[in-house]
Amino acid sequence: MASTAPSGLALSIAPEFDPSMGWINTAPMTLAGLRGHPVVLLFWNAGSAHCQNALQTIAALASRFRESVAFVAVHVPKFDHERDGAMAWDVLQGEGAALPLVNDGDWAAWQQYALSAWPTAVLVDAQGFIRERFVGDRAIEGLQQALEVEIDANFLNSPGHLETPRLDTAGARTALVAPAGLVANASRLYIADTGNHRILECTHDGRILRRIGTGNRDFVDGLADVAGFNSPRGLALLQDRLYVADTGNHAIRRINTRTGEVDTLVGSGRSGDPVAGVFRMPKHGVLDRPWALAVAENTLLVTLAASHQLWAIELGTVTLRLVSGSGRFGEDEGAAGEATFAQPTGIVVLGDRAYVLDAAASGLREVKLVDGSVRNLFGRGLFEFGLKDGGGRQALMQYPTALAGLPNGQGLWIADTGNGALRRWVSRNQALSTVPLPTSLHRPTALAAWQGQLWIADAGNHLVWRLDSDAGEMHRLPVGE
Repeated sequence: MASTAPSGLALSIAPEFDPSMGWINTAPMTLAGLRGHPVVLLFWNAGSAHCQNALQTIAALASRFRESVAFVAVHVPKFDHERDGAMAWDVLQGEGAALPLVNDGDWAAWQQYALSAWPTAVLVDAQGFIRERFVGDRAIEGLQQALEVEIDANFLNSPGHLETPRLDTAGARTALVAPAGLVANASRLYIADTGNHRILECTHDGRILRRIGTGNRDFVDGLADVAGFNSPRGLALLQDRLYVADTGNHAIRRINTRTGEVDTLVGSGRSGDPVAGVFRMPKHGVLDRPWALAVAENTLLVTLAASHQLWAIELGTVTLRLVSGSGRFGEDEGAAGEATFAQPTGIVVLGDRAYVLDAAASGLREVKLVDGSVRNLFGRGLFEFGLKDGGGRQALMQYPTALAGLPNGQGLWIADTGNGALRRWVSRNQALSTVPLPTSLHRPTALAAWQGQLWIADAGNHLVWRLDSDAGEMHRLPVGE
């Protein structure tokens, strides 16, 4: 059956996979070998919250159309630490996406397909012609209808059921998998065991006291042994309640630390644009990739990585309120409604200000809580990153994702995720420095500080460390051993 273009436009043949691309979890594939079935190519980036949303959508479509459509995840790195594809595989598995993964480390396919934004899904028909492009995670949600049209058009010509490629599913088989959330108090350390979809209540030295969540990807309220999470990240404690940014479920969950019971504060399980107001039912409030949490009196602050905004939940009335950010992607300073963020991740409150990391801009922002106005402290642009100490004009980071306060409000600890480094920012002289450590980190993703002790979630190594900041001694916590 010949392919014809809509409105008389000429169709172009989809470029073949470039030989420079590295296949990560399956044997090399070719588009020619997939002829006879529609193909979806998802061009994505491991560090992008929008791409992580797109992976969720594509994973669901791949499960539904597995006998009729071929799906391939083409990873295109932005940051240096993403170039080898290891982070892409971790993220792919973390989102539950069983897809063939190829790493376009040199941007060969990106250029061949003339792409300009992550994520982009390219629909290739059964004859190998590009039919349509879907740019952005919200646009990709509309891919299902186009697939149904292609499947129907190809029904009489299909060579039969699609042979599913064999995927290598080997991953971490450790007590912790990619931990990405920490919080500590006088007697407890809570860990978001992100890759295992659960929360661990531990002693300060890592002995597990309670597991909260079944360990299966789910969205279920209830007692500790039946509750379900989906890639939980940020944690915050207020009295006897532990709040959880349940990132994969686009929700804020709440744990009673006395009983271990879990309920949902805000979130429907699906991403969406948040709307200010009071919500009597949790599912009436929608969020988009809540990443990190901080408490300011009786208010819970939430960074929404895919909305590029800072929101607040007034806990007494469960009122959702915008603090800062227009929702546009950028790094503009200014008033609350005019300022822009670039995937806000870590957050800490010091006094009347919140400090927020912009992962995509490798920057640090200061937000006045009284009016939501934003000031840039570090960051030189969306594509300016590196490892350099100094003041605001000189210092560089690479995809930072977590913060903790220095003693006495003197500044901040920063998990410089892309550089595998711990950084220290001192407010007095506005200077950023790299902290020498006795061991190396691989993608630090969460920090928690308590009385001279600093806990570090080392996601790439699936570990948690405890650093005595005065002595400089560092110990691995034997969590689950």
